[in-house]
Amino acid sequence: MEESKYWNRFWTKKVNRRRLIAGTALTGSGLAAAAVVGCGGADSGPSTNGNGATGGPASSGDGFNDISEIPSVDPVDARRYLELDASGQYLSRPTAAPPEGSTGGTLTYIGFDAVVLDRYDPHQTQFGPMYSNLSAVFSKLYMYSSHINPSWENIVPDLAESAPEMIGDPDAPDVYVVRLRRGVKFHDTDSSRKHFPDLAGRELTADDVIFSYERQTNADSAQASYYFRSSQYNTIEKMEKIDDYTIRFTTKGPVAPFYHFMADTNAHIVPPELIDMDPAPNPDSKPWDSLDAFGGRGASPAERMIGTGPFVWSNLVFGIEFEAKRNENWFGWDDPDLGRPWIDGYRATGQGLNDATIENLFRRKEIDVAGFIDNPDWVVKIKNEEPELEFHRSIVSGWVGTRFKTFCKPFDDPRVRRALDLAIDRQEVVDVIGSGAWVTVGPVGKAVSLWALPDEELDQAPGYRTGAGREEDIAEAKALFEAAGKPELPLIWFADIPGYIPRFVPTYLETITRVLGIEQEIKTQTVPYSRIAEGFVKDDCDQGAMTWGFDNGWIDLDDWVFPYFKTGGPKNSFRVSDPALDLLLDAQRAEFNFERRLDLGYQIQRHLLGITDPEAPAAHVRPTYAAPGGGTISWPYFKNRSSFPWFGNSHWNANIWMDKNDPSYEGRA
Repeated sequence: MEESKYWNRFWTKKVNRRRLIAGTALTGSGLAAAAVVGCGGADSGPSTNGNGATGGPASSGDGFNDISEIPSVDPVDARRYLELDASGQYLSRPTAAPPEGSTGGTLTYIGFDAVVLDRYDPHQTQFGPMYSNLSAVFSKLYMYSSHINPSWENIVPDLAESAPEMIGDPDAPDVYVVRLRRGVKFHDTDSSRKHFPDLAGRELTADDVIFSYERQTNADSAQASYYFRSSQYNTIEKMEKIDDYTIRFTTKGPVAPFYHFMADTNAHIVPPELIDMDPAPNPDSKPWDSLDAFGGRGASPAERMIGTGPFVWSNLVFGIEFEAKRNENWFGWDDPDLGRPWIDGYRATGQGLNDATIENLFRRKEIDVAGFIDNPDWVVKIKNEEPELEFHRSIVSGWVGTRFKTFCKPFDDPRVRRALDLAIDRQEVVDVIGSGAWVTVGPVGKAVSLWALPDEELDQAPGYRTGAGREEDIAEAKALFEAAGKPELPLIWFADIPGYIPRFVPTYLETITRVLGIEQEIKTQTVPYSRIAEGFVKDDCDQGAMTWGFDNGWIDLDDWVFPYFKTGGPKNSFRVSDPALDLLLDAQRAEFNFERRLDLGYQIQRHLLGITDPEAPAAHVRPTYAAPGGGTISWPYFKNRSSFPWFGNSHWNANIWMDKNDPSYEGRA
């Protein structure tokens, strides 16, 4: 079967223009980190010609009064990075290397990359800053070339040499044969040679792939509850090593997103040498099975960051700085002769997360790209002063919202959950936290608009309505809360970062107290995400029965719904079991026809919003509020800036370069 025609048949469907471009995303240069603090991001990278000249709209003579007036660089199809090979497959290949003299340099920006909130292990982490760093170091079988339209047409090879050979029913294959690139080597550095001499410079083989997938389905591991993507790999019936460079995956029946699973944000391939399999101190306990140092090998977690990616882990000082250096021996995807990465490395600083500092550093060209945190006025001002600056506006797929543990009172009562979901004023979140530049979002974020409910439907959903609809929601929320006996709310955990979340607490409490007629003093606590994450996996109602903070954004429909809401799912911290929803979740996994799968996705979201059945077990267990919008601004010398909606795409920094011939480069620090 010709793979490109196969996927085109099911995934290159006519979708209206809003759905194709409304979900444009953040720069793969790590600025997803900045977006978490309210910056927004890039719709797409600027279009470039072979000489690196950029096109983009300039300011009008009268200047801009508001950030919404600044024209963004037009969205550019992902194919500006791609060209067809002989088999019709899209491969990541910039058309030309930078002009002579324009390689080198270190990209610098302000972001959250240094704020690592959980584990180093690529298969056990669940927070964006860490897997943003991991994505530069560890490779995957496949990767996305663009999230503008995250269809499978935009999946391209990373460690694999080509698209998988699909065997079985032509309309729903259940066998995938993947052939690896030859000559891919693990990082060979002083550190890797010191701690892992047998791994440094070793060639990646099929054994590494099989190990990386199998360990995430190991129920006997002491870390089993931390394999948050286990539901993806549990779809595999068997993995067969045909030879050192060929693997045959047989799935447990047709699995529509399986190709996506191999390209997903966290699908990193990790060599077994890095994993600490020493037993825990208690002889009756299970194997530790973690890359995070626990017993013997003398290497810290940072020293175990040995992958095959375009960058080498260089330095991490928590909250201060993350730095990655160019991998001199990188395999270069499909064209190593281009000599990528073209930069010496990149540095993300976590200091100075306020508008005044960011503006000052950007004006001095000590950072190459920036965005606002609380107030976009400075972005408008500098764009008026420097019309050639490139402004990119977008929606981010990460969002702020709440999680309820449904086994904890009073959240076992669907009336209480619905009342709290209706009581919050989402527009207030947009205006107060997001300076009016954020957007309200549903169960699937608008950034990945291929799967999100259409705006016209979400805007009319209970909890999202304005005007008279908002008044109706307020009345229903109060009635539901009173019918439930006006129960006392337990301690609410609010995430400690970004700072605008704890600052929003008084506004949130005032709103729900007024709407629901709450008479108690609601107790709150500001806690780090690491503690929130630990609370999710505990059957303890004193540990985050209700939380308020950021959650991650994803790519495929399955990412957004199956791990969270499937009975027993690895991210189902709600402990919810909803048989009707389970049927829909299973059905979307088995459905290869795009229109039918999209309809199932809509049904799932209506179910979660309580539209189908307000008292369904899974209704209102994870209210979603709003996602960052706004924009980022960059100097014109920054070339090949790419676009992604969230963390985890730093490997695309291999494609960027600094045009030292551009007039704006003068004065760069």
